[in-house]
Amino acid sequence: MADIGMPKIDIVFRGLGTSAVQRSSGGRTAVLIIKDDTDTTSAFAEYRGIDDLTTEEQAKYTPENVQYIKEALEGIPKRLIVVRMAKTLEGESSLTDLLKAIKGKVEMNCWIGMADATQQETDDLVSFVKSSVTNDKKRYKALVYKATKPDDMHIVNLTNEGENKSIPYMLGYLAGLSLDMSAIAKPLKIDSVIEPDDLDTAINNGEFILYNDEGEVRVARGINSLVTTGQGITDDMKFILIVEVMDMIYTDIYTTWKRFYKGKYKNSLDNQMLLIGAINSYFKALANDLILDPNFENKTRVDVEKQRLANIPKYGEEEVATWDDNKIMEMTVGTNVFLAGNIKILNAMEDFDFEITM
Repeated sequence: MADIGMPKIDIVFRGLGTSAVQRSSGGRTAVLIIKDDTDTTSAFAEYRGIDDLTTEEQAKYTPENVQYIKEALEGIPKRLIVVRMAKTLEGESSLTDLLKAIKGKVEMNCWIGMADATQQETDDLVSFVKSSVTNDKKRYKALVYKATKPDDMHIVNLTNEGENKSIPYMLGYLAGLSLDMSAIAKPLKIDSVIEPDDLDTAINNGEFILYNDEGEVRVARGINSLVTTGQGITDDMKFILIVEVMDMIYTDIYTTWKRFYKGKYKNSLDNQMLLIGAINSYFKALANDLILDPNFENKTRVDVEKQRLANIPKYGEEEVATWDDNKIMEMTVGTNVFLAGNIKILNAMEDFDFEITM
């Protein structure tokens, strides 16, 4: 009997593509780490909105941490996960344990921040995010205050003097932003800030800067801490919005592959082409909603070069050199699926140059 289950992955990908704007307008999950031993019965609590923070819930935290939680919820993230680090356990090992627990309990592609973090705790959070992305292929983003050496697209480094207190609020703000706008789009609920001496220099150093703008406080530039580019890392990746879309696409494809495809089908070219078609349908839906550029050919394909190299150990370089691209695609390799693609993510309009000649 023919396998009639295979096309469902196409339906899943189409659904993810067409729902991307709706999902993004609901924000991402924000994870706020606090230091509090008022109630040690549970290290994790979840709040969907300010109504969830009842009097009974507030009694579980210090007044200062209640205020932090309220501020994080003002940004309207999809949900806020509050993670408690007991003061009696304060230190590197305690934060390390909590971060491991977060990885096990909270979906990737969330925002993580810590209230009242020490310099060591800040740098440990930076290391956790970098390691998770590089080694575990898990995408997280962190908002930190004056990290020592961030230089990473998944680390947003707030550096305005005295604004460490704004980490919870800005965490919720960034997690709650829709994918159709930049972090500079909205005025912030902050009265005023101390600006750096030179905004341009700070921004070029990968610093996330707030500035005073005609009675309002706004984000100067919607950037992360990435400074060093090259080897596939481009200037586009310095923008929070671009990385948000990159991580959404990565998470959607990774999760769908793991749940609906991995280990369930033979590694034939036909099945690979079904997967490729499903991913391309997903890209098309994202382009229809202007998350990807509709004027660009957003496509994935079999990575012919990688598959050619993977066949050499078994068949020899001379034999493989005689194969054309179609033959290479047919010669799948063990359990490996080698795909590649090109997409163009649309950024937000942030710069304006308008010259009038009279």
